[in-house]
Order: sequence, then structure tokens, then C-alpha cells
Amino acid sequence: MWARLWAAPGGALAFGALVLVTAWLAAALPLAWDASSDAGLRAALERARPADRLLSATASAAPDTGGTGQLRTRVSPRTVERADTALRRAVRAPLRLADGKGAYGVHTATPAEATGAGLPRPSPGLPPKATVTAQARLAERSRIVRGRLPRPKVTGPQGRQHLEAAVSTATARRMRLAPGDSFRLRGVPDAMTVRITGVFTPRGSARQTADSPFWHAEPTLLRPSLVTVPPTSPGGTKETYWHFTAVIHPEAAPALLTLRDGAELYFHHPLDTSALAGRQAGAVRRQMAELSASGATARLRTAAGVGRLTFGTGLPETLAAYERESDAVQPLLLTAAVGLATTAGTVLLLAAAPAAERRRAELALLRARGISLPGLAGRLLAETALVAVPTGAAGAGTALWTSDGGRTGWALAAAGAVTVTAALALPLRAVVAHRRPVPPTARPDTPGRRSRRRTVAELTVCVLAAGAVAALRQGGAGDGDGTGAGGSGNGGGDLLPVLAPVLSALVAALLLMRCCPPLLRLLSRLAARRRGPVAFLGLARAARAPSAVPGPALWALLVAVTVASFGGMVLAGVADGRDAAALGAVGADARLATPGSADLPPGFARKAARAAGVEQVTAYRAHDGGDLAGVADAVTVALVDAPGYARLTRRNGQGAFPAAALTPGKDTTGPLPALMSPGLARKLGNGSRYTDLVLPGLQIPVRPALVRDATPAAQQGPFVVVSREAVARARPDTRGTALLAPNTLLAGGHPDGTALRRLLTEAFPKADTTTLVTLRTTERARYADTALKSGAERLYRLAALSAAGYSALAVVLCLLHTAPERRALLTRLRTLGLTRRQGTGLLLLESLPLYALTAAAGAVTSLAAVPLLGPGIDLRALAGTPGPLPVRLTADTASLLLPPLALLVLAGCGLLVQARLTGGTADLRTETQEL
Repeated sequence: MWARLWAAPGGALAFGALVLVTAWLAAALPLAWDASSDAGLRAALERARPADRLLSATASAAPDTGGTGQLRTRVSPRTVERADTALRRAVRAPLRLADGKGAYGVHTATPAEATGAGLPRPSPGLPPKATVTAQARLAERSRIVRGRLPRPKVTGPQGRQHLEAAVSTATARRMRLAPGDSFRLRGVPDAMTVRITGVFTPRGSARQTADSPFWHAEPTLLRPSLVTVPPTSPGGTKETYWHFTAVIHPEAAPALLTLRDGAELYFHHPLDTSALAGRQAGAVRRQMAELSASGATARLRTAAGVGRLTFGTGLPETLAAYERESDAVQPLLLTAAVGLATTAGTVLLLAAAPAAERRRAELALLRARGISLPGLAGRLLAETALVAVPTGAAGAGTALWTSDGGRTGWALAAAGAVTVTAALALPLRAVVAHRRPVPPTARPDTPGRRSRRRTVAELTVCVLAAGAVAALRQGGAGDGDGTGAGGSGNGGGDLLPVLAPVLSALVAALLLMRCCPPLLRLLSRLAARRRGPVAFLGLARAARAPSAVPGPALWALLVAVTVASFGGMVLAGVADGRDAAALGAVGADARLATPGSADLPPGFARKAARAAGVEQVTAYRAHDGGDLAGVADAVTVALVDAPGYARLTRRNGQGAFPAAALTPGKDTTGPLPALMSPGLARKLGNGSRYTDLVLPGLQIPVRPALVRDATPAAQQGPFVVVSREAVARARPDTRGTALLAPNTLLAGGHPDGTALRRLLTEAFPKADTTTLVTLRTTERARYADTALKSGAERLYRLAALSAAGYSALAVVLCLLHTAPERRALLTRLRTLGLTRRQGTGLLLLESLPLYALTAAAGAVTSLAAVPLLGPGIDLRALAGTPGPLPVRLTADTASLLLPPLALLVLAGCGLLVQARLTGGTADLRTETQEL
């Protein structure tokens, strides 16, 4: 074996490099997906509200849940601490809690109205509300700024008790509280008085405080919040009040039982995200559901001793949302992985062809001397395993060493499959080729009799491909909600839709192998009528497929080209979907809104048009609460400059229309033409009826003259677009007033966000312009800012590029496979007077037709995937776009043409190099050896 390796070191090194890279890729992809999903889960927990990323539980201490003595024992510090310990012990892997970072204690069951001389009231009729909490370990986590911490002493008779409490610095500043001040809580027969004894601030840095569940589990512990109360009647005004928290000593918690709704025990614990993997999200959610189940709750209730525990739904909902996103992305990645695995596996099998061809005579001699097929296979397996096993292990080890963890079992299994395939490729090929003695005079390019088994196998593949396409179109892969075929809740889904692209390419390869020889034989007959032997010989040899491109090589090339093109179309569809979603969200390349819907200053649009990168602007008056009398309320209304707005719609391709359609005739007494959403237009008979459009200070009759699904001025919901000039002509009293003054501006081109914000800051110096200027590029980047989506897109791009690389490698292997036979052919023909130029032409005419047909078949198969597979593939999960509209495959020109053209260029260059290397003086001894 060692002698064989030393005899051909170049081939052994190339084979080892191929196995090394393929094993690394096979092991790295599942590890990279695990790392991406882990990062995605951690990012999802970080994005969630503090209450939605904690294991939260509460226990009621309301008056109807027990006697007075029982409730006082329940809210005592010792009982609360024991209950917290029991809860943490009930948690088991994979759910792990972060040690020492939780918060637990007792607080009022509902916020109580607080009255005091200095307490602020944004709405005079609404007093602030306070939550009084007895949170454990406040002294360890805080630092007193003024005064002192509250003491456990409670004075006063029942119903008129006096408590000591402390507040945070932000609460003291906003609520105008200082040590010595007091306020009263309503909710008892008389009132409970709370006296402030100190003001505290958290220990540690601001970043530590911002990430600490201890300070954020209770929403208003550090800073009060302004709560908005919706109006009780139509046309009413919203009212607001402050909600703040005061902290008492844990020993004083029994005093809270005198409130009307009593008290409530709470336990908040963050997850240990460093030990939580993305694949464990479902198990964690199921374990939390088990904690709420009757049996587990009974055991926990007995151990805690605080009554029934009610678990919060925030964390399970966060985990469920992550699971839906992950399950929707997985089928798309699995489609790319299957295509890459098919291409790489075929290339590994094809890599054995040059060695088998080079050793054909040697293996035939061994068979003639009596070696058995198992003996021959074992001998070759030992030779290939000597290279494949260490290089495969090195590739897997490199992937494990460079990864951030993950399921090593999957990675090792994938690398092991690559190693086994590489090691068995040559022995299996030799066994198939030499299962019967081959006569020395047999020609390898002689077509054999068609086998019925082959016909049955091909028909089976066609049926499977048709079933896969049908299943994909019916169920879908990568549905936005993750519930389609291939996107089922378990993340695995049905494998048949995932195989649809590969099976389609396989069917195309079978059709190509069936149709190419007759076509090329017809061309060879036509070439026989011309002078010169080159065209006839080249096309005649091309008609014998094994002599030019072997069947497995043809399949490998077509699958590789199709997978590469399909991956490019998926990525193009993702990019187009993000562009369309960003355009729909912004309305143009940039949108400028005014603070509080104030009017844009005169001449602002002209200044914005001169800003850097701005090519077109249009300003309009936006109303979010318009009313179509008797039809709909809460309608988005835009009073636009019709010519400029029409140009913008044509430029963006968002419901383009002629400006004249919104311009009324000479009669200004009739209803004004309007552009409406389909739902509103249907209710008005698509233009047969009209109604009044009611806005603050303005009422005009309108009728639907145009119907569009989308328009730049409305991002969602029903909308009405009316010309400002038409309104001014119908109502002259509104011309030049604030009723028609624009308050929103849309800009097209490549606007500079900094310049636009500077203009808006100059117009409104006191406003925060950060959120008032929205760029399409920023909105587009937001769709891919999650770790899961960006990681999935990177993995898909890697799979598509790897498939393209294996396609190029398949071309090289095809050339190497046929190189000895071509060299022998040119040697024989040059002894008969064939020139070097004619030899080059012969090689090109022999192989390029098949390569050209393969490239064309790959492009056609990829193009056919758009109507065949496109309706069943929703790329929303990979694109990360919101809304109900699906993101489909895009027939991208570059994705369709670049892989086939690259195949032709590479094949042509390889053939030219091969012709150059086989040039020179003919050597009859070499020719004899080749034969």
C-alpha cells in the first residue's frame, strides 16, 4: 500500500486534500448552524422585555386565600425565601437559572392610588399609583444616597398604619419625594401612610444595572412610568398618570395584607443563557409547561408552602416565537445542505474515476490471475482508507477546533459519511467495472444494450421528483409561520419537498443523457458531408457519452450548476424581498416626519431636494385618523401634490398612476377623485358611489377613481389619497391654511441621512430627529439584524458557493478522467498526420457540445424552478421581513447565467490546456502503453 502511494504521490495528495476539505465542510456546517441558533436564542432573549426573559412565578396572598395568621406566615421573609429555594430546586436541565441574579419578595397585588401634596399629576383627574414592595436583599444591592433604609417597624392601628419606605433616585426626582416626605395609599378602610426614609441607587456600573434582573423584574423599581388611559368616549382626550414603586423592609410585608386586594409573592429568575442552546428551546418550554402541570404544581406547592404558584407566560412565548422562526428557517437551510451534499458526494465518487481508469489494465490483470472481487475491493479499500481516514479525521478535528460548540455527534457523523464515501468510491467502481472479465479489444465508449432496470430506476426518479414538486407546491418549504411542509413545528418536516431541487436536476440529467446522443449523432451525420475529418470525428465521439463526459460526471455537473443557480436565486429573492418590504415600510428611499405632526416650514422641500444624494422629493399632509362616513374610520389619509406623488409612484413601482386621474374637471361641486385601497373601493361600489371624507376641520365628498394595493404614503391598513390642489379648488377657504400644509416628506435617490437630520434639526431645534428620519437602507438592514437570520443567510451563501466550487472541481475531474483516452487518441491521429490545431479542434468539438448542453440544461432547470417550486417556497423566514406578503424566488439573471457560463469557460480553458499538454511529437511507445 505504501509503495502504491509513493508511486503516485500527486494523486494521493489531491485525494487527501479533497477529503480533508469535504470532511471539514460536512462537520462545520452543522456546528455553524448550532452556533447560529444558540446566538439567535440569546439575542431573542436579550431583545425581549425584562419580564419576558425571566422564569416568573407568583403566589397570591389575597384575603380570600387564607386566614389572617396563615397569610402573615405566608408573606414572612423566612417563608418567602424557602419558597424561592424550592422553586429553584424544582428546575432541572436543560432549564438552568443564573445563580444569585434573581429577585423575590412581596408586593401589593394591585397598584394603589397615592395621594400627597407634592406628587405630580399630568392629568388633574388621575392621581398617581404606587406599588409597595418588600424585595429581599435590597441592602446588599443598593447604596443609600440620602437618608437611611426603612426599618421593619409598623405603627398605627389596623387600617391607618404607618410604614417606612425608600425610593430610587429617579423616582425621588420625578415624584418630588425626599426623606421625611410621606404619601397615603387608598385601598384600606381609611388610608395607609408611607413615609420616605431614604433614597437609594443601585451598586455597580450603569451597564451592570441595565442588565440586572434584580432591578428590572419589577417594572417601576428604579424609575416611574407614565401610564396612558385611553379616552372613554369617541372624541375624548387621553389621560395619563404616574406609576412608581416604594420599597419597604421585608419584615413589614404583613402590613400589605390590609389593602383591599391584599399582597402577592413574586419570584423572578433569569436563565443561564451561557448554558442554553438553541436546540433546547423546545425542551425548556415543555419543562415550564410541566412545572405548571397539576402533579408538579402539587409537589412544588407542598415544598414551597405558599399556596398555588402561577407561572408567567412571557418566557414561554419568547421561546415559542424563537422556535417558530427557527423552524421556518431550517427547511431552507436543509434544501441547500441536501444540494451541497449531493454535489459533494457525486464529486467524491467521480474522484475515483481517474485512478480507476489509470489502473484499469492492472486491475484487469489481477482479475485474470484469479483475485476475487472481495479481495480486490479489500485491497483497494486499504489503499484509499490509508489516505481518507486520517484526512477525514483531520477535517473533522479542524471543524471541531474552530467551532464554538454544538452537537459534535452530528458533525462527526457527517465527516464520517464523507470519509466512508471517499474510501469506498474506488473499490466499488473497480468491483462494478471488473465483475466480469473485460476483453482487451473492448472499447469503453461502445454503448451497451439498454437495461430495463435502468429504465425502471429512471422512471422512479421522475415519479419521486414529480411528487416532491407537488408536495412542495402544496405544503411549502420555509413558510413564514413555519407550519408548511418542510417547515413543521419539529423543525425536521417532510424530506421530500426538501429534495425537490436536487430531484429536478437529476431528472434533467437523465433527460439530457437520453436526448444528447441522438442529437449529436444527427449533427455528426451532417458534419460527415463537410470536408475534413475534425468535425465528424469530434461530434461522432461526443455522441458516445462515456468518451467525452461520463454519465455520473454529467449528473454531477448538472446538479452542481442547478444547486448553485438555485442558491443564487434564493439569495436574490431574499434581497428583493427585503428591498420591497423596506420600500413598503418607508414609502421611498427616505421619509421625514415632523414632531407632533407639525407643519413643514415653507421652502423645506426645496432645501431637501438640494441635500446630498436626493434626486426627487414630494411633500404631503398625512392624517392617521381620517373617517369615511358610513364606510370606515381610522383611515390613513394623504393630501398630496398629485404630479410629484405620481412621479414617485412610477419611480418606486408602488401603485403607479397618472396624475390627471386625481385632478377633477371644471365642476368643483361634485365628489373629488381619490386613490383608495381595495377594501374601501369595494364598499363604495368601485366608483359608483361616494361618501364624505371627514378630517379635523375639513369635510369633503370623495369617490374612488383609482384602486391600488399599496401606495408610498400608507404602510398598512385602509388608505385614501386625494390631491391637495383638488381640495383647495373645491374648498378655497383651505388654501394656504394648516389644513393642507404638508407635514411629511418622501425623498428618492440615495439620500444622506445625516444631511436630512441636520435639515430637520434646523427646522425643529427642540425635537429629537433620530426617529423622525427613516431611511430605506436602515429599514432593510434591520430585517437581517438578528443572529439567527444573518447566520442562516451566511450558511446558505456558503452552501451555494461551495456547490459552485464543487461544480468547478467536477469539470476538472471530468477532464482528468478522459485525459488518458484522449492522449492515446491524439497520439494515434498524429501519427496519421493530424496537426496540433486540428487536435485542439477535435478536443473542443468532442467535449464542448456536451458541456454546452449541460450548462443550458442547468440554466433551464433553474429557470423552471421559479414557476414549479417558487409557489411552495416562502423566503420570509430567511429574509426576516414583516407582514403577510410572502417572499418568493427571483429569476435573477446573474444567478441563472453565471454558473453555466463559468462551467463553459472552465471546460474550454481545461480542454485548451489539455490539448497544449498533449502536443508535440507523437510517441508510438506511449500510444502502445495507453492502449
